[in-house]
Amino acid sequence: MKKLYFILLLLLPVLTQGQSKVTAPTAIWPELQATYGLGEDGLMFFRNQYRINTDSDYNDLKQSGLLSNFERIELSLGYEHTFTDHWRGGAILRYAAEDFPKILFYGLFLRHNGNLGSLYFNKQLLTEYVDQEERDAFGRFRGTAELGKRLPLKSRFITPSISYETLVISNFGKENNSTAQERTVDRTRLRLSLNYELTEKLRINPYFMRQTDYYYVLVSPVYDEQGKLIEDGYTTKRNRISPVFGLEIKYNINRASHTASITY
Repeated sequence: MKKLYFILLLLLPVLTQGQSKVTAPTAIWPELQATYGLGEDGLMFFRNQYRINTDSDYNDLKQSGLLSNFERIELSLGYEHTFTDHWRGGAILRYAAEDFPKILFYGLFLRHNGNLGSLYFNKQLLTEYVDQEERDAFGRFRGTAELGKRLPLKSRFITPSISYETLVISNFGKENNSTAQERTVDRTRLRLSLNYELTEKLRINPYFMRQTDYYYVLVSPVYDEQGKLIEDGYTTKRNRISPVFGLEIKYNINRASHTASITY
């Protein structure tokens, strides 16, 4: 029952916050990851993600050159520690470069792995401090639930999975005099993945993700040809849905992967 409650809690924004919707252009997110085992229980990982929008107007990281083909580049360095068979935790430092702003993310996570029937069931809570260029920093909580199953495929393994993530804005780090109107749920991500183990060290993970951003927009007042006000302006909720196709290439330098790890 507690597991089902956790899933419903993550899905709550989808069920309750739907207002006006817009669909963003499809994005493509290729990513490289390398992991290195430290001792018996530690794991270092490095990620390099690129974000490319199918609408070239959004690919404005630089005005010219190779980087002008990207919307965003993100670098991550993290550490994961195994405490027990079911509990893991660690820290992640991320740097994201866009046209504006540049952002640093300082994150701590706690991860639990269990089972739901014949499926593995991973739950994770990540809290992060977001430091933005020329903008106020803020805190955010990210709750994730993932269901999957590792299946044999000839001499290798393939792992289909589904995950759902909710990103919730925190008051930590905000300026008290801020007048910006924000929704509590910042973003949600529904993701379908297919992790294929090419070798014991190399994996590829294509996925599709439906990302939804939640925010407020100001609708301008409406006037007739004589300048007479017909309809007052107002503020309303808006959901921006972004389809994402991703491909992760993951390499383990000296340790086999595990479905319970954040790096799988």
